[in-house]
Amino acid sequence: MAKYIKHYYVDDEGGSFCCELAEPRYKRHPWKEYAGLDVKIWLTDSEGVDSMLSQLPDSTTVADVTHDCGKKAIQVLTEAEYTSVATPYFESQTLNGEAMEAEKEGDTDTAATKRAEADVKYAGALAAFRAL
Repeated sequence: MAKYIKHYYVDDEGGSFCCELAEPRYKRHPWKEYAGLDVKIWLTDSEGVDSMLSQLPDSTTVADVTHDCGKKAIQVLTEAEYTSVATPYFESQTLNGEAMEAEKEGDTDTAATKRAEADVKYAGALAAFRAL
């Protein structure tokens, strides 16, 4: 079994979470803080700040962390919460891949249909992500 978290990048120089639009010089995933971090999904919060969903091994200790700005820099998720974003997110990636294949084969109608379906799935993933 795994654990799931929603998180922001970390400023590698200062060590604080990057919950606001200002970009630090060096940002990284919080792999130093959370052993076994496996980033699965990259999206943005409602303010356009990069944030992700990741999986952690059960052995990694994790708890919610609230940043000075008031946002949860780390938010522990249930599997259902994770899946509510992951399912449409990965479906959108598959549909985009199918659209690219159709385009290569010269089937622009199928490509356009697949892209439109992918856009709907991505929008659903983003809405679910921002609702967490």
